[in-house]
Amino acid sequence: MFNLPATHSKYTRYYRPQHSLARRIIAQIDKYERRPQDIIKAMGYPLKHTIPACDRLRHVLSSEKMGLDGSYIDAYFTPEQFLEKLVLILDMHEDAFKQDIAQITYDLAHCGTPLPKYYLKADIDFEFTAGANWMSRGGAAQLAHVHLPENIARMTETEREVIVQKCIDEHYKNHNGNLPYGGVIKGYWLTIEQHSEMIGKVAYGLPVKS
Repeated sequence: MFNLPATHSKYTRYYRPQHSLARRIIAQIDKYERRPQDIIKAMGYPLKHTIPACDRLRHVLSSEKMGLDGSYIDAYFTPEQFLEKLVLILDMHEDAFKQDIAQITYDLAHCGTPLPKYYLKADIDFEFTAGANWMSRGGAAQLAHVHLPENIARMTETEREVIVQKCIDEHYKNHNGNLPYGGVIKGYWLTIEQHSEMIGKVAYGLPVKS
């Protein structure tokens, strides 16, 4: 008798997910016990196209790019439409799905082009005393750096602006507008780098409620 892998049922044994979205889709298929031919039928494929459509389903759920690289297409659905239809009939959360698709699409469009790096830092003139050693100076300077989310480069300009403002507000509030060694915060600088070169710099004032 054929032994299934521990993580695969008879409904999902042909799928070898390479992406987190594929793993979630496969878990949903397993939950509802949907056979490939049932899924394809619900998606609206004609009966005569069942076999190639099942092949496409297997390819997409085993593809690192979820088939969005055009590695498997047919006359019925574009790569995006195929996934949209699939998650629709599986009752999956649409917002999370859209984020995954946007990420894959972005990666494909920018293949070989490194994402810009964003750095946010408080604008401060420290007043180091003679007793401040290099460790104390370094620690104070480090406090001027503001943590930004790792995915900030993939956000839209509007989303990024909201996050930057929020991070500024939190940093200023957490330090009461002051850092050690007379480090009064005067404002903030957001710098953008790509290929180890600065490609942009934006000045921010103090939080409105400061």
